[in-house]
Amino acid sequence: MNKLILAALLGGLIPSAALASDLAIKVEHEITTLSADGVTRVTRFGERLIRRDNQSWVARIIPAGAHEETDHHTAGKGHKHMDIAAASRWVERGNDGKLRVRIVNAHEKVTVDITPVDYNNIGFDGKWTTASQLLDPEQIKRMKAITRSAPAGARWYEGGTRDAKVQVLWDEKESYPRRIDSANAAGTSRSSMVVTREKMPAVMPWTQLKGYEQKEYSDLLD
Repeated sequence: MNKLILAALLGGLIPSAALASDLAIKVEHEITTLSADGVTRVTRFGERLIRRDNQSWVARIIPAGAHEETDHHTAGKGHKHMDIAAASRWVERGNDGKLRVRIVNAHEKVTVDITPVDYNNIGFDGKWTTASQLLDPEQIKRMKAITRSAPAGARWYEGGTRDAKVQVLWDEKESYPRRIDSANAAGTSRSSMVVTREKMPAVMPWTQLKGYEQKEYSDLLD
């Protein structure tokens, strides 16, 4: 979830111990910012989230040609170290609620364990609810239901602060946001996150890591 949306949401996220049903979704982000020099910048990117039991996997959608294979194999400029933004994030929740967080690079066949002190470096807030369903249902309870037209099975909620507002289209049955719209009061920044359901893969990605080298995050800083 992008920083503008996170800043607009009220309160902290509350972990949930219950196992949820399988979930496979595509998440499309669009962020528009107007800088002081009058330039408008639009950033778009997509991700896929797969959740089963106590496992969550988030992978960036990389368009063809965005990463050249030769660059990865020859450690060309910009690829001497793992591309963290493009790496997949694998979160596993133990029976005690503790998380094991790893990032996975398929090009170099490496998994990297991430300790809590480095969560911010990979854009993770340390919450299972964020990893598994993007937004905690308890957060929705602290927001106000609004009359914005919504499809069957979903409802719009609004929250935020004086400086930034957020509206969430919440799937009432499956407990995940179908869409999140956010904007600051100054009108210089706005973002949207659009979520669509997909078919669960036949094979879970975290079962396809045989032979991958295991590293610590500190290894990437050498």
